[in-house]
Amino acid sequence: MKKTRFLIALLVMLVAANGYAQDSYRQAVKDYLTAIGQFEKTKSLLSDMKMLFKKSDQVDINQLTQRYLDERFEDDMLDPYVSEMTEIGMSEADLREVASLVSTPEGKTFAEHEQEWMAEFLAEFMMPFMMLEEDKAPAEAPAEDKDWSSGGLADLLGEPVQPRADIDPAYVAKFKDVILESPIAKNMMDAMMKRMDEDSSDESKKQEERKAFTDWMVPSMSALLLNSAYGNLTLEDLDYAAKLYANESYCKLGSYDSFDNDKLKMGYFILKYMDWMKEHGATLSEDPQDAAEFLKSMFNLDNLDLDK
Repeated sequence: MKKTRFLIALLVMLVAANGYAQDSYRQAVKDYLTAIGQFEKTKSLLSDMKMLFKKSDQVDINQLTQRYLDERFEDDMLDPYVSEMTEIGMSEADLREVASLVSTPEGKTFAEHEQEWMAEFLAEFMMPFMMLEEDKAPAEAPAEDKDWSSGGLADLLGEPVQPRADIDPAYVAKFKDVILESPIAKNMMDAMMKRMDEDSSDESKKQEERKAFTDWMVPSMSALLLNSAYGNLTLEDLDYAAKLYANESYCKLGSYDSFDNDKLKMGYFILKYMDWMKEHGATLSEDPQDAAEFLKSMFNLDNLDLDK
């Protein structure tokens, strides 16, 4: 009898210890996401998304959005991240080490400058494709029906992008050593090429379109990254990035191939919010102006201005 009680007590202790370990790991993930500002970034986006819902006397969209943020938002953010961080082998100690690194004053400054850098990079990267949409005449065929095999896409993209001549050679050398030769840059390029492979079809037209894009992108990428970094990332930022990229715990986060990307894309959190809102009585607006205002707010959020 005493042995049975002892075994039951031991089992209870083990279950409690396991629960504590899970709570402790979840808190470490939460602390990491807080340190990199992920909660605030996603909250800001969801707060803008409320303008996509129809305003009515029956449902207060502002109050309902706040209810979602108070009741569901944190769990919807943490659940997939806890799962995926475990999948790539991020320990609690790893998470706390990275959170500590990015929470320093130099880490926060780097994060601000990195966001400005990425906004400019994306704007430059997307410019040829935005020009394509602007230049299309109403009578032309849709872009997906164009015959890129005639050289249209290659002509649109032009020659590969070159590094700016006004960039300090010392900056170029340091940027190349710290950023372009880092595993982070390699993972970014590999992920883009993998996505292109997944999206390509067997149609010869699509294959030629992909080749034209690849022939432009591969030699252009390093110059686009460099040109957009100059004036945004300082030499001090590059010193910090070198320390960050040399950290083993941080490098584990570069294992994006192990991630379930669909879960961690912003779209996952958007769908969670949209579904919850609809379940609680909200209705999507059919007014195109509401969608336009939302897109405008998104671009402002990312420092991209399409009105220029």
